Amino acid sequence: MAFDQVEFITLLTDYYEFCNRIFWDHSVVAEAPNNGWPSITQSTMANLHKTDAVIDLLRHMPFVDFVEPDKAHGKHVIMVNTRIQDYRSDEMQNRIRDGDLEYYVEPICDPLPPSCISFGNSNGRNGYNLVVNTADGYVYWGDPNGQHDEPAPELNAVVQERYAGNETERWREGFNVYRPSEFFALCKQRFRELRWIGLQTDVVEAVPMEWDFDDAGDEFKALVRKMRRAGWPGDGEGRDWDREAFEAALNMYSDEEDEDAVREATKALDDTHVH
Repeated sequence: MAFDQVEFITLLTDYYEFCNRIFWDHSVVAEAPNNGWPSITQSTMANLHKTDAVIDLLRHMPFVDFVEPDKAHGKHVIMVNTRIQDYRSDEMQNRIRDGDLEYYVEPICDPLPPSCISFGNSNGRNGYNLVVNTADGYVYWGDPNGQHDEPAPELNAVVQERYAGNETERWREGFNVYRPSEFFALCKQRFRELRWIGLQTDVVEAVPMEWDFDDAGDEFKALVRKMRRAGWPGDGEGRDWDREAFEAALNMYSDEEDEDAVREATKALDDTHVH
């Protein structure tokens, strides 16, 4: 599949706007200038050893800023313990210049090829690694622990067959493979069905896919009830629900949260869940 840079940037921007409406605090999605981010060049990114296509993608990708940088709190995450890779930032550029790439800049795995770039990286080993490959056009979603909790998509088998026995392509092990549109749609669905719940800029709580909703802890079930009472999922795109009411409810305990309410919330989750 040929990589479509315009499509990927459009999808990524839309997903960032989605997250911003739901749980990021005092943030704005910053689209690149027409000529690209001036601080991202082959020179500043030299130690990444990426293709011109990757550098051009980075130059035109959206990033996320705090409206008031002096009041910034945490780093923006786009799923559980998975932060945005901001290649404009001084911290990222300093690490690249110094060759300090493993873990913070590149995922903990075999080195990525020049056609690939990380756009989301795990905080420690309890998040995920997100990579886009400009050579085949796919998004690779990896678990640093090697056991992905999402069901394997159909493209996994296609990619495994294509690169079987190729040692330079071992980095793909442990990654699920998606078309970009399918990847971002799936992420939105996990929020809609309340498998994932964003609490603040740097915190997303989640129920792993291998769990039944009955296995979720009481605290997570309480979050589900509070989201539903605030009108979630609204229009399905992060609008038409009362985010302020949900945030206020996070700091309150209600005696109404009894066993009947727990069962009701669990049933509602089961009714909305899709694979």
